[in-house]
Order: sequence, then C-alpha cells, then structure tokens
Amino acid sequence: LIVLYSVGFLFQLPPKKTMGIIGEKVSYNLRMELFDKIDVIGSEFIQENSKGHILSRLNNDLMVIKGFVSSRLSEIYAQILLIAFVFVLILMTDWRFGLIYLVILPIHAICLYICHVKSKTNFNGHQKHLGRMMGYFERGLANRDSFHEIGFEKINQTVTSYYVKSRNITKVMGPITTFLINLSNITVYIAGIYFLIANEIHLGTLLAIIMYGQLLTNPIKKLSTSMDSIETAFSSIKRIFAIIDYQKEK
Repeated sequence: LIVLYSVGFLFQLPPKKTMGIIGEKVSYNLRMELFDKIDVIGSEFIQENSKGHILSRLNNDLMVIKGFVSSRLSEIYAQILLIAFVFVLILMTDWRFGLIYLVILPIHAICLYICHVKSKTNFNGHQKHLGRMMGYFERGLANRDSFHEIGFEKINQTVTSYYVKSRNITKVMGPITTFLINLSNITVYIAGIYFLIANEIHLGTLLAIIMYGQLLTNPIKKLSTSMDSIETAFSSIKRIFAIIDYQKEK
C-alpha cells in the first residue's frame, strides 16, 4: 500500500518547471516558424485571410498551445499512467475483477472519442470566429468609423454560440463518467459478494479491489474534465499548421 500511494503521489506531481520550459520552447519555435512562413508567402496569404485570423493564430492559438503543454499535458500523462498502474494491480490481485474494469475502461474511451467527434466542429468554429472578431477590432483600431459597421453583434453571438455548444458536449462526459464508475463499483460489489459466499476469495482481496477501484475514480474524472483543454489545444494546433503547411499556388 505504501508503494501504491507513493507511486500515485509521484504521478500526481507533474514536473511543472520542466514542462514550463518545454512549453516556452514549443511556443518559441512555433512563433519563429509562423513568422518565417508569413515572410515567405507574403501578401498572397494575407489577402486570402483576414488580419484578425492571422493575429488570432499568432497570439491566442500560441498561448493555448503553450498553456496546454506547460500544465495540462503533464497532468493528463500522469493520470493515464496512474490508471494503467492501478489496472495492473487489479489484474495481479484477481484477474476476474480486472475483466470488469477491462469492459468499463474501453466504454469510457469510446464515449470520449464520440464527444471529441461531436465537439470538434464547434471548437474549430469558436476559434475561427474568434479570429473574425479580432479582425473587426483590428479594423476599428485603424479606423474609428469601422466600429460602427453592422455585423459585430452577429459575430459576437456566433462566437458565444460555438463556445457554449462545444462546452456543453464535453460537459456530458462528467455524468457519463460518474455513471460508468458507479456501474463498475456495483458490479465489483456484486461479484465480490458472490465470490465470498462461494469461498473463492478472501475478504482482504475484496477490500483491496474496492480500494483500487476508488483509486481509479479521480484520474478517470480528471481525464474527463480535461476534454475542454484537449479539444481547444488540438483546434489551435490545426490552425497554426494551416499557416505552416500553406503552399503557394504555382
């Protein structure tokens, strides 16, 4: 138990200093690649895209990626390692209980994937229209009269709508995760009582399995709540590489 809790404690202590340095390095390299690419493709790309879209990628998207790498990435990695470690312990204690979690964990992964597919369009739309909004303000700073242009309210409503839709879909994972965790716990209790009555396991084995199941609860819930940051980061990466991979038409 001491080893288990020690490993879990270490997994939950992300190397923030190291990841912070890596995040700064990643954002620096991406920033240099973006400036070099824009310098090469020049006015052709700028004519095809509003300045707001470009500024949004140079500022917002880079900051999103930097924040994700600096803080969230190490936490997600730690939670995945902890889940794998606890699952191995369950299998070593009694493989029959491991089968229960072997069914529940893939179902949870499938639900995460479905939410990813459903919310991807809304996350991309939010970042795209956020760029349009920045373009509106950029024109307003250059020309005060453009602040009176018709259409800002619509842009603002669109940005808000995409944001709410994207978050609503990912927030569904919270109740789904709770339901799956409760289902796995109930199944373990029923199976454990049956095995106890049949004298196939000892009480200590059942208590150990229950404790391992409780250790799985927090990392699984944290992975579910990380959906927002993961989706936003992937959307930002996609927009960044749309510039880096841009090819001039011959």
